[in-house]
Amino acid sequence: MSYSYYEVYTNTQRAFSGLGFTYGSDEDAAYITTWLEVFGLDGIKLLTLKILELDNTFNASIDPSEVNDEFDCKNKSSLMIGPGLIDYLISKIDKRYDFKLTLKNCSDPIFLIPLLYKYSKKNINSQFLLDQKVNAQITNKNIGINRDIISTNFQRNFDLLLTKNILNKQKLDINIPSSNINNLLSAGINPDKKSWDQISKIAFRTFVPESEESRAKGAGGGDAND
Repeated sequence: MSYSYYEVYTNTQRAFSGLGFTYGSDEDAAYITTWLEVFGLDGIKLLTLKILELDNTFNASIDPSEVNDEFDCKNKSSLMIGPGLIDYLISKIDKRYDFKLTLKNCSDPIFLIPLLYKYSKKNINSQFLLDQKVNAQITNKNIGINRDIISTNFQRNFDLLLTKNILNKQKLDINIPSSNINNLLSAGINPDKKSWDQISKIAFRTFVPESEESRAKGAGGGDAND
C-alpha cells in the first residue's frame, strides 16, 4: 500500500513518542526514518530492528568535552544521539573548512545520513571514511552510499569528515541525485507491510483509550451551559 510523506512521518513520529522519545526528539527521529524510506533505504524496516533497544530507554545526552578527535557513541542509537551530535559538529565546522573525527561503537551510521543531507543544502558536505576509503558521501547534488552502511549492527570504527570544500562524485553502490526527491515523493511511499504494521502498533500506544470519562470530555459530552 502506498502512503504519502505526511502519513509515514506522522505514524512514525507517534511510534517514537510511544517508544518514549521526548517532544522534538520524536520529530527528529521521524524525519530520519521517513527520509530514508523516501529514498528507498528501508527506514521503516531498520527502525523495527531497533525497537527493543529503543523502547523506553531514551537518552540523547552528549558531553561536548568528549567530542575531540574521536567520539565513542557507546552503541547508543543515532536515532537518539544523532541530531545533537551533528548539530554540535556543525558548530565546529563553522569556524573552519574541514572537521574530521573518528566515530567508535556507532552501530547504525545510516541514521546520520538524513541529518547530514540537511546541512549539505548549506554547502557542508560529508563523507564516511572506512580504512581511508569513502563508504558514504553526501553533497547537495548527490547522496552516495555503500550497502554495508545500511545496517543497525555496524561494528567498525569510521571517520566522519565534514567539509566546505567541493567533493568529487564517488562511485558507490547506491547513488541518488538530490534532484530526484520530488519524483520520489510524488510516487508515494511503499514501506514493508510487516514493518509498517509493527510501527503502527507502537504508534497506537499514543492514542487515548476510550472510557466513560474520555467520551464525556469529547464532542457531544455536554452543552454550552454545563
